[in-house]
Amino acid sequence: MTTADFHRAIDAADAVINAGDLSAAPRLARARALLGLSRPADALADLDVAVLTNPYDPAVRTCRARALVSLGRWQGAIDDLDTAVRLDAGNPQAWLQRALVRQELQLWAGCEADCSRAIALGANFADAWRIRGHAHYRLGNLDAAAKDLTHALQLSPEDAETHYRRGLALRDAGHNHAAVADFTAAITFHNRYTEAYVARGKAYASLDDMTSARSDWAAAAQMLHQSH
Repeated sequence: MTTADFHRAIDAADAVINAGDLSAAPRLARARALLGLSRPADALADLDVAVLTNPYDPAVRTCRARALVSLGRWQGAIDDLDTAVRLDAGNPQAWLQRALVRQELQLWAGCEADCSRAIALGANFADAWRIRGHAHYRLGNLDAAAKDLTHALQLSPEDAETHYRRGLALRDAGHNHAAVADFTAAITFHNRYTEAYVARGKAYASLDDMTSARSDWAAAAQMLHQSH
């Protein structure tokens, strides 16, 4: 949607509210548009009213969690998503949204479990596999991480972050040649990916190719210097 579309949605919701509609629906519609305009505090004000109007609407809870995440209020987002998955346990989006929040909070076991539930419910898209792969990696499950990240790349083959994360899993498992290939792909798709240069340098060092390792580390150092 364009900025104009979001403003039209707000105007339409305002008209319904001003006509006396006290239900949660127009507040939810306006909140979604406000989030599209990067106005999470205003969206949250509408969603607080919507929750009071209908505390059992999972769509209101998941939208409110989005607003809270944008405001950095992580525990509040978790609380709303806990409610959302209780109210609509068959909705993969609610599970995946909670997995994203748990990823930010580094709650890796919960993140992995939520992604697994989302995938089991049909969330067969790259983000679900990438996030679960990251969780597996953080939990030390390197083979499972590489497998999930490979699945994510089948769905989104040019995603630099996924190549980088699979490279980490492969490198830590001792597959340094394959890791170099993934880090190279990450750099190809995002040529100023500083972390990928550092990681590829470490993989090269493990292969006793110190010339390539030093070259990558020098490139990373230059990027960091230019960013300050």
